[in-house]
Amino acid sequence: MNYSELSNQIINDKITMVSKERFDMIINHYDNIKNLPGDIVECGAWAGGMSIFLSKLFNLKNIWVSDSYEGFQNPSDGTYLYPAERHTAGGYSYSLENTKNNFIKYDALDETRVFFLKGFVKDTLDPKICHIQTISLLRVDVDAYSATLEVLDALYDKVVEGGYIIFDDTCLYETHDAIKTFFKKINKEDPYVYDPNDNKLNIFEASKLPCGCYIRK
Repeated sequence: MNYSELSNQIINDKITMVSKERFDMIINHYDNIKNLPGDIVECGAWAGGMSIFLSKLFNLKNIWVSDSYEGFQNPSDGTYLYPAERHTAGGYSYSLENTKNNFIKYDALDETRVFFLKGFVKDTLDPKICHIQTISLLRVDVDAYSATLEVLDALYDKVVEGGYIIFDDTCLYETHDAIKTFFKKINKEDPYVYDPNDNKLNIFEASKLPCGCYIRK
């Protein structure tokens, strides 16, 4: 399968808002991710386009597709309050039924290894109920300050050594601030992220980041 063509088809079908550059970055790091133990997790799947791509690309790994399927949570309901939050409750809602239909269209709905987590991440990723054990690639596309921190609180420790964490929304100040907050919280000694072209950027010194930055644990 030509995965570059697959990403183009997904973009043209308008079931993702992710740019081609960010798809290509994952293709470029395919061998590293494939050889790591652990599942693929996307938090903030919207219509499922990127998760479909990940399911086809990493066809031997479990894929977790996490989304409220009701749009954004009310900012006042988040674990962390952030006065500058720009999103309002319900924005960018896309139903679970329609997302599954998109998986079916792409012949990607393998129920033995593709799992849907419906609800806000502060609830569905609660370690008391969440069955995710180890992660090779965690993709965070939740657009909001509190939700980004909630994902990291729940899943950062489950990412294996050398595993990837991609932040789709590093171009948003909410996500940028959330990453800085988390780095301080865990006393991370290497305050760097990499953009989709693998350029190294200091998370604290950069006034603005491009979309799609990632770290390797």
